[in-house]
Amino acid sequence: MNRPDEGRRTLVMGAMRSALGPVGVAALAERLAVHPNTVRFHLDALEREGLVVRAERRGSGRGRPTVLYRPVTRDDQSVRRYELLADVLITALDEDPAARERAARAGQERGRRHAQRSPAGAADPVERLLGYLDEAGFAPVRASADVVELHNCPFGELAERGGRVACAVHAGMMRGALAGWSADVSIEDLEPFVRPGVCRTRLAGATSGEDQG
Repeated sequence: MNRPDEGRRTLVMGAMRSALGPVGVAALAERLAVHPNTVRFHLDALEREGLVVRAERRGSGRGRPTVLYRPVTRDDQSVRRYELLADVLITALDEDPAARERAARAGQERGRRHAQRSPAGAADPVERLLGYLDEAGFAPVRASADVVELHNCPFGELAERGGRVACAVHAGMMRGALAGWSADVSIEDLEPFVRPGVCRTRLAGATSGEDQG
């Protein structure tokens, strides 16, 4: 005999499958005529069970983007195996300072290779950095002249559970790219999850477009 929650989750899954693409909490709540918190509760459970995944985030302004969901496909199941491996490795390495230093160096090398493939020229190095971060999936937003917010972590839940290795890679990528461009801008620090889903990078030497003019 099914529990009530299982029946409701079946309805949520059915509504998602009938949608034309990834769908958000508000749209599902309207379709099912229930409160958004009810939908969010069941989506969290379905995500934990590996039945749904978060899709692209809609919106590029300063407000918090809308998270979209979709049912898991066969391709997603193979991706989750890599996530399991990454989770094991990050858990094993996160407490090792030497491992974090190696992760930072690996990130820097990745950033330098990007800079070699995509020279900055006369462009604002921060704008070039934003383009690099956007290409890598971080959904960056320049909150001020010297602050860049990252609205999407490609490592997602792995970074939230044990982020020091992941953050070392991210910071290294940015430092490597800026060094490869011989930029006068440098990364002061990377603050993980200053609010839900958002990390903050502070820059030294950055100026606004008005200052450069």
